[in-house]
Amino acid sequence: AVVLIGESGVGKTNLLSRFTRNEFNHDSRTTIGVEFSTRTITVGNAAVKAQIWDTAGLERYRAITSAYYRGAVGALVVFDITKHQTYDVVERWLKELYDHAEANITVMLVGNKTDLAQAREVPTEEAKMFADHNGLLFVETSALNSTNVEQAFETILK
Repeated sequence: AVVLIGESGVGKTNLLSRFTRNEFNHDSRTTIGVEFSTRTITVGNAAVKAQIWDTAGLERYRAITSAYYRGAVGALVVFDITKHQTYDVVERWLKELYDHAEANITVMLVGNKTDLAQAREVPTEEAKMFADHNGLLFVETSALNSTNVEQAFETILK
């Protein structure tokens, strides 16, 4: 299983729906608790059925959502490149993840919403350096126009 974590509104649900159903919803509602989707992808010669858990970013669901970190083999920690505040709290999300997850979990930092580049508040280099420094994979995505969404999930699953 792979978990999607990060602040509310960064685009976790749309990343999931883009990857599993090739859909994007402009009126996406705030996720309550945890929702999940599956998609089967080919890794090498094997078909892997990925279970992806989309967790609520809101504080009040934290106790529920952290329970889903335990069995996960991978995590996408998502922030919105146009909202620096969602990037500033990545360290808190990582701490929470590492407190509850298996020690060998693979973690990728995901800067979402690259389609809004003109409103960018988090420089790519800054996020990439943070990821390198913390041993994380890193990618920037756009769930809206599909940029790097497949790549993000496939990299973490492989």
